[in-house]
Amino acid sequence: MIQKKRLIWIYWGLVAFLCVVGFFYWLIFWKYKAYTDDAYVEGNQVVLTPLVPGFVQSILTDDTYLVEKGQLVVKLDDTDAKIALQKAKEQLASAVRQVCQDFHEVFALQAEVGSRKAQFIVAAQDYEHRVFVLDAGGVSIEDFEHAEAALRSTFFLLQMSEILLEKSYSLVQSTTIMTHPAVLLAVSQARQAWVDLYRCNIYSPVKGLVAQRTIQVGMWVPSGQPLMAIIPMDQIWVNANFKETQMRLMRIGQHAKVTVDLYGDGVVFHGRIAGLPGGAGNAFSLLPPQNLSGNWIKIVQRLPVRIEFAESELRAHPLRLGLSSEVTVDLREEGALVPDSTAGSPSYITDIFKIEEKGDMSWIDEIIQANLDPSLKQFANNPIALGDLNE
Repeated sequence: MIQKKRLIWIYWGLVAFLCVVGFFYWLIFWKYKAYTDDAYVEGNQVVLTPLVPGFVQSILTDDTYLVEKGQLVVKLDDTDAKIALQKAKEQLASAVRQVCQDFHEVFALQAEVGSRKAQFIVAAQDYEHRVFVLDAGGVSIEDFEHAEAALRSTFFLLQMSEILLEKSYSLVQSTTIMTHPAVLLAVSQARQAWVDLYRCNIYSPVKGLVAQRTIQVGMWVPSGQPLMAIIPMDQIWVNANFKETQMRLMRIGQHAKVTVDLYGDGVVFHGRIAGLPGGAGNAFSLLPPQNLSGNWIKIVQRLPVRIEFAESELRAHPLRLGLSSEVTVDLREEGALVPDSTAGSPSYITDIFKIEEKGDMSWIDEIIQANLDPSLKQFANNPIALGDLNE
């Protein structure tokens, strides 16, 4: 009996000891830990869409394959684009010739105004000569009336020529042949045609794995239709959905340990909280809850916390979108609830679209020079001065 009581005391003593140890372990360690298994791998999906419609001529990659930045992945039929480019080149050449004609029209009317001025001076002199001898009978009344009519006619002809000169000058005033609106419009249309031809070839803007290919060779694709997605393997993070009651001490910059079911507990990712969300998940749902009635049920909400990793860990153990994971955050570190600056925000940049117009200005300049009147080369970059026309 005594032995039995002793075992009971030993048992309860061990229970009490374990409870005390567990309490102090919680007090020292787990009190400042936040754990969730409601966490999933997220990342950017770069969706390729054509800017011009056309038939798919060739597909140069497929799902699960790696593509490099700037690699050609889809080629559309470019027959229509080539025809449009040729038409734009012809319109540019025609615009240059038309503007040259407008400049020549100004000089022609300038010469006509000079001729009309000379005719007006002759008519005015004839009129004055007859006025002085009319009373003396030196000229007949008929001859005087003809001189008066000729003076009026040359005056109005001069006035009409000056108006036509001003009208013609208004088409080229304050501009050069190179900067004339008609030429600039034709240049813009030619550049657009060149870009449309270039965009028949669709290049990958980033390096990553191809996913969700939705096209086939020969398919007609309108502009804006998704063709495939490319997932950059270095733009991966975890969205850990913590309960709102777990986030009282959670701050930006706190360290976290992440395990992913793909690799198991043997691989631990060391991340940090990159940002705390601006709202709970239900606030961004398609039909946000309306808790205005009296019979609503309170539900503890979850908020997606963004956990980022070091690139070296992602290279060593690549992750895939949608993988299940478990996250434990150390709440003992201090940090901000809301970022106090824009520093540290991720930037996603690609420069492959800068080459869309590479080389177009060279052939545009060749077309302009080939259709520019040699006698007007001085006005290619210099406007006509109105004072010069009135001299």
